[in-house]
Amino acid sequence: MPARPRTVLIVFLIAHMVNDLYSTALPAFLPAIAVEFDLDYTELGILSFAFSVLIGVLQPVLGSSADRYGRRRWMLTFGFMVGAAGFLAMAAAPTFWFIVAVSLLAGLGGATYHPQATAFIVSTFPERRGRMLGIHGWGGSAGHFLAPAVVVLTVAAFNWRLAMAAIAIPTILSGVMLRMTLDETSPAPTARLRGAVTSGLILVAVAFGLINMVGRSFITFFVKMLVDEGWQETTAGILLTVMLLFGAIAQPLGGWAFDRLGGRRVFTMAAVSSAILVVVFAVTDGALSLVAVGGLTFVGFSQFPVVMAWASHLAPSAQTGAAIGVALGVSGLMTAAALPAVGALAEVVGDIRVALAWQLPLLLVGIALALKTPD
Repeated sequence: MPARPRTVLIVFLIAHMVNDLYSTALPAFLPAIAVEFDLDYTELGILSFAFSVLIGVLQPVLGSSADRYGRRRWMLTFGFMVGAAGFLAMAAAPTFWFIVAVSLLAGLGGATYHPQATAFIVSTFPERRGRMLGIHGWGGSAGHFLAPAVVVLTVAAFNWRLAMAAIAIPTILSGVMLRMTLDETSPAPTARLRGAVTSGLILVAVAFGLINMVGRSFITFFVKMLVDEGWQETTAGILLTVMLLFGAIAQPLGGWAFDRLGGRRVFTMAAVSSAILVVVFAVTDGALSLVAVGGLTFVGFSQFPVVMAWASHLAPSAQTGAAIGVALGVSGLMTAAALPAVGALAEVVGDIRVALAWQLPLLLVGIALALKTPD
């Protein structure tokens, strides 16, 4: 591999690890935040919504803007700096609602990453986009894997505020690294968000969103669920870390499967598998139900390189950022909306496990939509 493509891939492996570490850190903080501010599942769902909502809202706009004005490197650097500011502000938060407000900064930072990173990788490896996005997913998987253990161990050794502030350090360093190593992209003045939005892309985004919102709900409430059931917070966080380790295998496999089977088949198999795993979770308890959650984590992460490769394939090359922004933005909004809904349902029925299991109909709809997606 020539030096330049290798540099692009390595830089984004590192940046993806840091980006996904901070995007997955919040679930591991929830038990400590809940204790300090006396929060229930509904309020934790609201915080998770605030943390995620701008990722969904802004990804299409920011992706399209970077396409049009040729500012992808600037957008990436800006995102990491703003995300770091969000975590520093949350670490100093005096009240729960202050945390909710400043968590929007972390979401703003997260909204800049995937459209720009995917555009860089697809333009560098146009014939191997599925495989390379899967390899790029290794970095994200490492971040997801490290986040719960790093957070719960740091919280146990110090406190949640110091742990949250510490996340800002690698985030700032990643922004500096991207600024120093990447070339700025050329503008595409004719690129418009409207030109990237097609019915096929929206269908792909919604199908992915249904799969992702179920998996993300399980990840978000997993540590708090186990703590409420009598587990030690550190043990629960480490168990989530072990489950997220499967993502290191899942993302490259997802990219490989897209290149060979196409998005429709992979999405359909993912939706069917997720539905089966939710049923297993609902009708079992103990170790087997936890294995089902691990399976949902594996399936969910395997679809990220699929949706990014598929979206980039459905749009002109000059509008890759916009297409990825639409796909991940729509699915991100769906996921953000699901979190407070699941939290509120848990309070109504008095059992977070029941609330999580009642998401099964979403996956049945996801199966139907996956079968209608374009090849």
